[in-house]
Amino acid sequence: MRSFMEGIVFGTVVGGLLGLLNTPRSGKENREKAKAYLEDNTLAVEDLNESVQGLRKAIQSLTNEGLASVTTVSEEVTKSIESFTQQAQPRINRINDKLAVLTEDMEKVAASFETENPAAPDAPNT
Repeated sequence: MRSFMEGIVFGTVVGGLLGLLNTPRSGKENREKAKAYLEDNTLAVEDLNESVQGLRKAIQSLTNEGLASVTTVSEEVTKSIESFTQQAQPRINRINDKLAVLTEDMEKVAASFETENPAAPDAPNT
């Protein structure tokens, strides 16, 4: 940003000097015009500098607010997930228990079915 401001000042000085060298006015008129030109451009540069500083402060403020918001939302999401996990864990445990019982019962039925109906040897097709 500093080199930008230096460029503006340099351009202002060079432009003013070129204007002075190429004008048909008297020296006194040129000095008055140059003084007014420099004052106007100095004010414009100062205004621009103030605007840039204000923009920097606004960006910094927005960044700080954004980080605070992200932190708050992150903490709330973490708490919600932890709460859900605590509430859901007993249900998950019950489902796992019932699944284990169901699996065990199915294995018993399958074993019982095999003992009651032994596999017949392959009979020839007639």
